[in-house]
Amino acid sequence: MERRDFIKMLGLAGTSTAAYAACSAYMQKALAESTVIKDMLAADVHCEKGSLKDIEHVVILMQENRSFDHYYGTLRGVRGFGDPRPLKMRDGEPIWHQPNPTNRNQRIRPYHLANKRDGTDAGHVFLQDPDHEYGSGLDAWNFGWSDRWIENKKIVTMAHYVGANIPLYFKLAKAFTICDSTFCSHNGATDPNRSYFWTGTCDGRTSNTYFSSPGLPEASRPTWATYPERLEELGVDWKFYQDGLTWTNGQPFAGNYGDNTLEYFRQYRDKTTRLYAKNQTVNSVLRTKADEESQFERDIRDGTLPPISWIVPAEAYTEHPKFPPHFGEYYVNEILRAFLANKELWRKTVFLITYDENGGFFDHVLPPVPPLNGDMGKTSAGIVIPQQGGPRDFNSEQSVSGATRGVIGMGMRVPMLVISPWSAGGRVCSEVFDHTSVIQFLETWLTAKGKQPKEAPLFPNISSWRRAIAGDLTSAFDFDRTQFGPMSELVETAKPARVWTAAEVAKAKTTSVLEPDMGDVNNDPAAKFPVVAKQDRERCDILPIGYDFEVLASFVKRGGTRRLNFTFRNRGKLGVAFTVLSYDRMDGGWFYSVEGTSGEPIEISDSWSLAADLETHRFAGDYAYAIHGPNGYLGEFYGNSDDPSQQLLPDIVKVIADEDGKFARFDFSDWPTANGRLKVINAYTGEETTLENGRTSIKQQTRDGWYDVAFIDAANPSRYLRRYAGHMENGRISRSDPAIGMLYDEVQRVYLEVAA
Repeated sequence: MERRDFIKMLGLAGTSTAAYAACSAYMQKALAESTVIKDMLAADVHCEKGSLKDIEHVVILMQENRSFDHYYGTLRGVRGFGDPRPLKMRDGEPIWHQPNPTNRNQRIRPYHLANKRDGTDAGHVFLQDPDHEYGSGLDAWNFGWSDRWIENKKIVTMAHYVGANIPLYFKLAKAFTICDSTFCSHNGATDPNRSYFWTGTCDGRTSNTYFSSPGLPEASRPTWATYPERLEELGVDWKFYQDGLTWTNGQPFAGNYGDNTLEYFRQYRDKTTRLYAKNQTVNSVLRTKADEESQFERDIRDGTLPPISWIVPAEAYTEHPKFPPHFGEYYVNEILRAFLANKELWRKTVFLITYDENGGFFDHVLPPVPPLNGDMGKTSAGIVIPQQGGPRDFNSEQSVSGATRGVIGMGMRVPMLVISPWSAGGRVCSEVFDHTSVIQFLETWLTAKGKQPKEAPLFPNISSWRRAIAGDLTSAFDFDRTQFGPMSELVETAKPARVWTAAEVAKAKTTSVLEPDMGDVNNDPAAKFPVVAKQDRERCDILPIGYDFEVLASFVKRGGTRRLNFTFRNRGKLGVAFTVLSYDRMDGGWFYSVEGTSGEPIEISDSWSLAADLETHRFAGDYAYAIHGPNGYLGEFYGNSDDPSQQLLPDIVKVIADEDGKFARFDFSDWPTANGRLKVINAYTGEETTLENGRTSIKQQTRDGWYDVAFIDAANPSRYLRRYAGHMENGRISRSDPAIGMLYDEVQRVYLEVAA
């Protein structure tokens, strides 16, 4: 069979992806060479400069239980395994080197999931399901130290794929836009995350029990407002596409795996209502007979696809372990192929693919987290968070359990692909998003189209903290495009198809699960190289985002006590969340959030004592803080307040973009004496400069807006360090971080090439 004929046959396949089990190797090759994406991108379709108003259809697919690093840690241009500024754990090891609780001298690093002994590609392996409950999620995160993954999730948590294992997803990422800062809303299970997805909140419920527990009394079911109800009020049509209803336990190719969480809400369970009829109707995505189109295909062909569609697959297609990524790729391939039946509809459509949670799989980027009380950090005045122990409402970010520091989210990163004519180009968007971002996008889009009055109140369930920190997805689009690209070679739909047999379905259902062990870790071909060498060094375009912030440190004397004061200042339109970690104190981390602004900068500040305190502090005067923020931001502030030489150095009082982001400018306070000297090291260029008394500022060259500048004590070598690293935005498309895949040398303060 010719490859193209096979793709056409795949496009008309029946209900069972157990066909993958029968022809796994051929399927991998077929997906790797699939013409579907080429066809979507390849059309002679021209248009005027676009806008949100040009979008007519939004189709949304939420899959199951995969983290960003687990899928895309090796993809070029994203903040993956090649991150040059990864978190350093409390013991000084990078976050990649997770301690093994059964052997404290052993570190377990991310490892490429090996093929099965029978030669089956890793993308087809039926994989062990890590623990992904709320409690173990919080324990792995460990208040920001993120150093307890193995003891809570087992060795399987560090497994990852490469492009050859999930070829369709890598091709989509390289053809359209991938978002590498999308976080699940909640550090735990499916139903609370999907509640955020469809309702903007989980009301503090951190387990599936409250939503989908068998036999749950009707009176105990959730009843708060959902976003489809808002659409009903606005008169905007919506539809659920699903090949079956409910979780058909033991029948993974039927039903919807219970992933249509709205079916657990009381208002969706009354069979006499419009909500029930629209939510609890089978509208097929896959064909059940080779010569009969699915409902999804018919609606696209006939131009009756509603403005908003949600797709809910059966268990086997969700990618929830044990079921492999290839099954999900098959399902997505079917959706893409269906779009190609109507070229005019496709050119007005946005297709979003995301995942409900990380599923217990490791991810290295710290999620944004709100403080629940004054001991955990602060927020700016426009962000209202009910305090721990106080009355709860939909603006609360605390679990109903009332556990100490029982913060709900955000959880770890999950993949998100934005597929549309306005997101073509293989770009990366690094604005922070979570599941509420989808609702916010729909709000922004409907307002632009005049479907939602501009003066109408926003959907109330989304907390002010999430509205401040999570974006509305519009930065993932480029409406300046005036050509979409060829789409003229559409997939043929007339070729007879094969419907898979019951025996093939049974084979997929009974396939055993791989439980990785140290043998799998050690068998990684890259096991002998630094983790950063795993990631593709190729650079790509990155989309402009509205971040413009700085973090500053200064000494403050209060009586006889020295304190280190931090100021978090935001000049950008996007809100910013920071995690502060201390390597000299025994407590922390701390969490700070500053809302966006369209006028004057907004700032908050806090301070820490540098006195000896055996309960919280190791050594008098010593301090060592790392501050992590969005889009690869890292600030490091080390020193000793009792060191006389360090008291001769000025504070840095401003860090801003200069000459359209070609330079980062650092302004200084007055120098305390004439004897201090600072050495400035640019990690990207290797340039070193020595500054003395009287210097009020210095400019440092960036690489496509990327900067990493260290200030050290030039007169007396010490632990003094001020390091500022991140990206200067200028409102235009830029290039991905050139330091991805390089190691930062903490002695020379520059980036070094590594062997791979």
